Amino acid sequence: MSTIPLPPMAGPFVQSLRSIGYSLESAVADVVDNSISAKAENIEIFTEWRGGKPVLTILDDGIGMSPREVRSAMTLGAVGPQHLREPDDLGRFGMGLKTASFSQCKVLTLISRRSENDPWYGLKWDLNLIEQKNEWLAREVSSDDCLNIMESVGFKPSHGTAVVWSDFDRAIDPTAANAEADYGRRIEILIAHLALTFHRFIAEDDVTRRVKLTLNNNEIEAKDPFATRPEQGRQASVQLSSETMQIGGCSVGIKAYLLPHPSSFSHSFARKVSPMGDHYAGQGVYIYRAGRLLVNGGWQRLAKVSETNKLARIRVDFSNDADSLWKIDVLKSRVELPSALREQLRRVIGNSVQKSSRTFTNRAKMPSTDAEPIWQREYNRELNRVSYVLNKEHTVLKHLLSEVRNASWKSAFLKLVESTLPIELIKNDIAASNIQLTSEPEQLNEKYMDIIASLLNAGLDIDIIEQGLLSDSNIGLPPEQLKNLIKKIGKNNAD
Repeated sequence: MSTIPLPPMAGPFVQSLRSIGYSLESAVADVVDNSISAKAENIEIFTEWRGGKPVLTILDDGIGMSPREVRSAMTLGAVGPQHLREPDDLGRFGMGLKTASFSQCKVLTLISRRSENDPWYGLKWDLNLIEQKNEWLAREVSSDDCLNIMESVGFKPSHGTAVVWSDFDRAIDPTAANAEADYGRRIEILIAHLALTFHRFIAEDDVTRRVKLTLNNNEIEAKDPFATRPEQGRQASVQLSSETMQIGGCSVGIKAYLLPHPSSFSHSFARKVSPMGDHYAGQGVYIYRAGRLLVNGGWQRLAKVSETNKLARIRVDFSNDADSLWKIDVLKSRVELPSALREQLRRVIGNSVQKSSRTFTNRAKMPSTDAEPIWQREYNRELNRVSYVLNKEHTVLKHLLSEVRNASWKSAFLKLVESTLPIELIKNDIAASNIQLTSEPEQLNEKYMDIIASLLNAGLDIDIIEQGLLSDSNIGLPPEQLKNLIKKIGKNNAD
């Protein structure tokens, strides 16, 4: 049987490659993978709007490439998935640089050199040229032009690699009312994505080396999805288990964590741990390949996403020699759990979600430990039901209620307030990802200054105010700070 060559038509084929499904953030992350594989310690991302013609450049101080290696890197499929890779190589299909770049822009320029004694060498893919000629034609970039391009974005290392994207057409939304603002929004999403995807490299957490990531000279701070590095004085997560198993001749590491109760998180730290600070959205399994995050959350159909499971998180690690077991897609955003792992993972997940649920159940049964809470919690053991009532003996509330002479009116008012506490709305707000229920310290200052002033104007003694407010832990200010506010406002009123 005879054979004939049927190479793909360059123009139509490249258009198909452009629609593979990358977002801006996943495309940049794919290029960052290459920089980490090249042993870069510093990866700088530079972007400017430039009057509607944005440019985005990823620069690294890695080992760099020779001209031959640059040509290989710009060739589609030059290194396949079966190619033997170094343990810290984050590449997979040998397509990422090209497909990620083409998904966002029409001109890709790659510039590199191995040492300061070598000239800079560059190649440029221009999709306009490919479509026009219907051939895979790349342009060489002179050493002087390479220098000019890099100097325009402040790139000064003695060696390394620069990936330059220009002639954007996919990363800009033509329907946006303000295209520049929309691009800025996408860059904010990019920063958050990189901070999570590469958080272990940024924080040097169980990886071969630390990597510093910056965007427009601002260092990207690592996310902390397992809450292992809490704020000073705050509770860290608990590691429930750690085990290593052999799947298909390859090692898979599994660690289970239980986050602290949400009440122990400040709003700013909660945003480092979960998307928009919402633990409900962040619960589940986090899967890493060679330290790089592939899947962030979700239970892989092994448990349900629920309010009581939101403190459970599982870290799964595998090396790049196990790729065939996981059926990784080109975008590195989806994997398929090996069958041999699913039952083992089901056991770990079951134990973790049970402890997460127990955290809320036990807390729901606990009486308040405050000396004198404004709201009292009443737990009915027979019905397993909780209700909340105002503490009529609370120092401040008692003095305020004493001014209400009509006993029937007072009783009716208290019953109305207690019976209409919007429990369901509060639950919905807690589950929402874009609503902040707690206040930052500067907002709390302003809030309690107003309350203290109101109580003083109502004729309450400053000692009564201090005793009443300091006895309830729901007041988010530290005791000393609250005392100082009370004294300050009391002194101002006296003057």
